[in-house]
Amino acid sequence: MPFGTESGLIAAELRSMQTSDNIQTSFKPSSKPGNIVQVISYLLILLWVYAAASKLIDYDTSRAQMLNQIFSKSIANVLVWAVPFTELLAGSLLIFLKTRLAGLYASLLLLISFTIYIGLVMNNVFGRIPCSCGGVLNKMTWEQHLTFNLAFMLLTSTAILFSAHLKEGGFMGKE
Repeated sequence: MPFGTESGLIAAELRSMQTSDNIQTSFKPSSKPGNIVQVISYLLILLWVYAAASKLIDYDTSRAQMLNQIFSKSIANVLVWAVPFTELLAGSLLIFLKTRLAGLYASLLLLISFTIYIGLVMNNVFGRIPCSCGGVLNKMTWEQHLTFNLAFMLLTSTAILFSAHLKEGGFMGKE
């Protein structure tokens, strides 16, 4: 087989692999609902990477705030690493088409958990106001943080619904 033909076959195979479901990422949506899911996923990726990075970069403050929680010291020491790890995991799942829906569900679960926590704090369940949010999120009032979380919960729920419709073969039959 001539050298040019062999390299042409390899190039064609590589192009075919790049568009296969095995390595295709979420960066090429094919519909408006797909575009909406993609934008929401990007927003969530930014949120989770920022939140995790701010906790890890300012680890001492994050750890001190986590130790101020209602949890025991041993649980707080686990959570100081588990929370940013979980945020990074959720963000990572959102990158790829095959894991995006799992990332959306993980994001929704995190948002629900954090929102319940905010609601408990706002209702003085803990007797004090502990906080372990990092970066800009730490500057928000509890009401602003609740609104922020509810908005992201709505966006995430929308992305989950759109993803379900897209997975069923199109959005309202128009793919």
